[in-house]
Amino acid sequence: MTSSENLPERFENLVPVEAVALQIARTDLHYVTACYLGLDASASAAELALIQYGLMASYEAQVHFKKTLGIELHADWPADVAKAARMSGKFFDDSKRNFEGVVDHFEELTAANRGAFFPVDRRGRIFDFLRDDLSVTYRNNVPYTANISAFFLTGLAPADTSTIGDVGPKVRQLAIGLGNIAAQLLLDSGQPVHGTPPVTGLEVFDAKSRKALPRLFAAQHPPALSVALLTIQGMLASARASSSRATCSWCEQAAAKHRFVALFQTLKALSIMRSTESSRSSPRQLNLILDEPESQWILDNAKLRNGLIHLGLQDIALRLDHASTIDEVILAYSGESAEAVNARVARHLETVFQMLTSWATAAPSSKRSFRDALHPAPAN
Repeated sequence: MTSSENLPERFENLVPVEAVALQIARTDLHYVTACYLGLDASASAAELALIQYGLMASYEAQVHFKKTLGIELHADWPADVAKAARMSGKFFDDSKRNFEGVVDHFEELTAANRGAFFPVDRRGRIFDFLRDDLSVTYRNNVPYTANISAFFLTGLAPADTSTIGDVGPKVRQLAIGLGNIAAQLLLDSGQPVHGTPPVTGLEVFDAKSRKALPRLFAAQHPPALSVALLTIQGMLASARASSSRATCSWCEQAAAKHRFVALFQTLKALSIMRSTESSRSSPRQLNLILDEPESQWILDNAKLRNGLIHLGLQDIALRLDHASTIDEVILAYSGESAEAVNARVARHLETVFQMLTSWATAAPSSKRSFRDALHPAPAN
């Protein structure tokens, strides 16, 4: 196995398909690390959906280059948690857990998190009204992430979240692993390191999960499914913000991929959800999203999604040459120019985001909304 110490030499004179795969991996990791430079703790915590995207990219790069070039990229992270984090972005498309298994996992995460804040042996139960177990971050007045969503996206098991203070170190290990792989792949890439504009418009709220979660999505679903859908909405919100993060050509390419992957995974998850219900019982909002013609076009581009994520590209290898870029990959898979695809994705992502967010925040009939159950988190 090749050591990562001589990576620059091993990444020279690559065949076109591997050169493009390397470029895709490098732009992703440059984009994610640039986004995190200079962020304060609260902004970093709010951007865990972006971390999940980076974990996916770094995990797939580690697997791909070991398989194709024999290069070992050293992450020094807990491999099982890293794999779970990578798989989390598939949501209901996870073949091992499927729809019911993912919903059950959210239920277990919610219960374990509640147990950390409301332990069974706690004293002073009369003061439980002062305790909260749900943290929700809004950005520009719409939901952006929640603590239970962050647990899922970073691959944590219920046991990892059942004790206050255990979560931070585990997430930190993953972030360090991501940084290690990024450092190895970006070594001698020639791309200058830079930061991105600050994350603005964040507001953090607390609540009791048993009070707030049943109000999500107009109270149409059990709380566990609702928080799963809220996590999907937050992933899409993070991808939507990608255009504000892109300050160089590499970031622009990666941000476009981020938007496409997040939109594809959102629609795939929602289509699986609908397939588990009869058309008669499917919520109207779900049908409106999936029945949009552009939704089907996105889902029809599964090969593009697979190529951009897994980096294999062997099915289009004959269409690539030494001058090829990510743009040629998009053209080969979709039959349209990268500019046209990126524009269609951006437009439809905005449409789906607005529809999904409106559904998530809709109040139950004659009842108070999810937002009404939240109150500002105390200042640190």
